[in-house]
Amino acid sequence: MTRVCLILPLLLSLPAMASTYTVTAPHLTMHAGDPVPPLIFNISAYSGSYASHFCGEPVRSTLATSSSSAGNYPIIISQGSLKTVDPRDSLRFVNGTLTIIPADSIGAQLTNEITYPLGFFDGPTGHSAVDVTHNSTANLVGDCVTDNSAAFRLLLSQDGARTSATTYGGLTPLYLYFPPGCYATSQPLIIHGNHWTLWGSGPQRSYVRLLPNSPAFNTGTVTQFFSPQSVNKNDNFHEYVYNLGFNIGPGNPDAIPFTTIQNNSGAVRNVQIWADDSNCPYAINFHQEYPGPMLFKNVAVYGCKMAYSAGQGEYSITFENFTTEAQTTTVLDNRYIKTSIRHWLSDNTVQALHVYGSVIANVVVLDSEILNGASSTAGIVVDKGCALYLKNLISTGYSPTEIDSGTGTAVMRTGNIEQAWTGFAQSLFNSSQPPDSLHLAVQETPAPNDPPVSQWTRLSNIVAKWPAQILNSASATVYAPAGLYSAMGTMQITIPDSVNHLEFYQSEIPSGSPQIVLTVAGSSSRPLIVDGCPYKSCQIVHTGSRAIVLRDTNLHSYAAEDGAGDLYIEDSLLISSPNGSIAVKFYPSQHIWARQLNLEQINVNKFNCSGCQIWILGYKTEETSPSIVLTNRAQAEVFGFFFYQLKAPAMGGTASIYLTDSSLFATGWTQVDLPGRGQPNWIIESQGGTTLSLATRDVNSPQQLKMFYSYGGGRTSGAQQLNEKVKGQ
Repeated sequence: MTRVCLILPLLLSLPAMASTYTVTAPHLTMHAGDPVPPLIFNISAYSGSYASHFCGEPVRSTLATSSSSAGNYPIIISQGSLKTVDPRDSLRFVNGTLTIIPADSIGAQLTNEITYPLGFFDGPTGHSAVDVTHNSTANLVGDCVTDNSAAFRLLLSQDGARTSATTYGGLTPLYLYFPPGCYATSQPLIIHGNHWTLWGSGPQRSYVRLLPNSPAFNTGTVTQFFSPQSVNKNDNFHEYVYNLGFNIGPGNPDAIPFTTIQNNSGAVRNVQIWADDSNCPYAINFHQEYPGPMLFKNVAVYGCKMAYSAGQGEYSITFENFTTEAQTTTVLDNRYIKTSIRHWLSDNTVQALHVYGSVIANVVVLDSEILNGASSTAGIVVDKGCALYLKNLISTGYSPTEIDSGTGTAVMRTGNIEQAWTGFAQSLFNSSQPPDSLHLAVQETPAPNDPPVSQWTRLSNIVAKWPAQILNSASATVYAPAGLYSAMGTMQITIPDSVNHLEFYQSEIPSGSPQIVLTVAGSSSRPLIVDGCPYKSCQIVHTGSRAIVLRDTNLHSYAAEDGAGDLYIEDSLLISSPNGSIAVKFYPSQHIWARQLNLEQINVNKFNCSGCQIWILGYKTEETSPSIVLTNRAQAEVFGFFFYQLKAPAMGGTASIYLTDSSLFATGWTQVDLPGRGQPNWIIESQGGTTLSLATRDVNSPQQLKMFYSYGGGRTSGAQQLNEKVKGQ
């Protein structure tokens, strides 16, 4: 659709009221080797709509590339198609700077070259993946100009099958693939129901774009662009966005680019969100009931007034490798929500983080950088009653770095912050020692090292054939095309050491009982990576020393034995057995690193860690049984927990956490909706045969554990333990 720019004739009878508008390219930062970020712009203040003052948009360019060395590079901004509607007005252009810094692990690690195997669309008939440009329902045109509103409506509704009355989607999962292209629309992108996955080929190669000056986003009311609808408010299970971009064209001041509610197992990975004219209320929306737990991994936001805005107290969000740049009011507007953030890179002059909302907000920020703040601005502000834990934060420009008024009395911190928390640290046995985290060694989640997609082994649409196909695979990577598979009985599958990656593309088996038992008994030094094992239908039996990586997986169960190897967890629920009576057990042979761990057992301890070492970024549990049990000199760090008490304790004197001669650092939140459901104790701890307890305030209300530490299992550094383990292998 071509949009015509109407230039007003010069009316000589009107007095001269010419305005000069300044068009600026904001400062941006990238790491050497990263994709060049979108070169957005902003225009100095004006009243009314963009279209009433301007037509078109400026041209932005830079000589910097992914292969450029560290340094400063100009962002050149010029008139391009931008014109003023009133010919008396004029435009002034101000170039910006793109700073390239040396490569490190902070910020989004975006990948633009994503490929898929030839059989990707050949899953079971009826519910296989759909190419949005070549299908029998509706075809999108990826030319960045065509208004695809009608085709989007048909594709996202599965040709009208998903409506506002849809409360589930497990028997009709939606799988959409966006090949390289720019898919424009002027209308909201609405998905009803759950169980859906969207894939692209990279966030700058496959993206959806809101056309400039779209009427639906110029009403004076904030309006969601990508808009999945709540399923019973908190049943948004099994929803994923991979390798896509979301772009807001200029002149859409009411557009919220990205809304999400994903619950229990849901992820946004390798995604970029940007507003061309920097002008939208907030890029990521956490205001709908009830977002999380979910994982954002390798996500970048450019422009908008805020990168995210939250107005819900339930549930929790985990970010790792998160980039926010060129926001205009507050970067992270953290009202109420529980958030765990690691490897966040912010390049902004405005306030980086505001933690507020009665006594509800609880936030963790680790290993992050907030750069180029205005010298008259506090980088982080914590309001009374809220809580923040900081570790390894680098800050430049801001003065001060943080003002923490969580206790009611302001504490001001300047410069880089090695470690800080709201209020006072608590300990039962070790209060005479300096309060501290355990500083466990943190291993990054291993990424697949796949051969070319043409060499991958494709699994049959008949599940009974999978055991033999996996055992005899000539390729290190095995995949099942996305789809809804039928299966009878239980498939026992032993994973050979020659297979390194199982990619199931969020396929499903419509059954409430386990269908696939994956036994990992090998000793390979290469970890086995499991992506999207069929929903609630997979059991993992971990007996060998080989490490396992679980990503975006809702398991029926995970069972280890002493001698089992390490475990990496990203956005995974380890137990979904129908009766909730299977406990997770970790052993001395294991290190566990978890990003967005979810455990939902009803009748047993959530996890027992006997002598293991476990590091968790974002942990959500439900029901009333103990959420953490540590014994045998275990060591655990939990950076942000959300314990949801759905039932009253079965007996008096219980606790959320039990320690026996073990070490723990923990910070987080307990949600108590009804009086009497809370635990009377946070922690019951035994050291050397003596037992003490840390009481909660009461059993009737939600509350925070701001910082707890115990050294009952020793303080040997995680790095030293890891080195000793490697030497012993």
